[in-house]
Amino acid sequence: MNRRIWYELVAAGVLAASLVGAVLAAAGAALQQTLGGAASSLCSAAFLVPGLYFLAYSRRLRSRDLALAHAAAFVRTRNTIRVQDLADELKVPRGDAERILRIAIQEGYLDGTFESGDRFVSERGPLRSAPEER
Repeated sequence: MNRRIWYELVAAGVLAASLVGAVLAAAGAALQQTLGGAASSLCSAAFLVPGLYFLAYSRRLRSRDLALAHAAAFVRTRNTIRVQDLADELKVPRGDAERILRIAIQEGYLDGTFESGDRFVSERGPLRSAPEER
């Protein structure tokens, strides 16, 4: 299981705990239990913040996976590509494009070798094209 799924599961659990705290706070308020309602409200807020953070982080990981898949698909359409061509396609500096290419290779979206520092030769084969295949 990849990191994104773990973060989504943790976010769901923490947000569920926050919801339980909110329900208990509402029950404490309805039963006029001031101390219990206040404690439940505090716990609900304490769980809400990390839950939202974990959820946002999992969404960020999903966006990253989609961007790597897009870069790999662009490179696979050509046998040989200059790093600057990828940088122009992604509208990023050359150094960032090279880093994206290396990460795509490392995470299995793309297979190939660098030649003379500026050229990348793609090897065609059955590689994953979407993050869901991981």
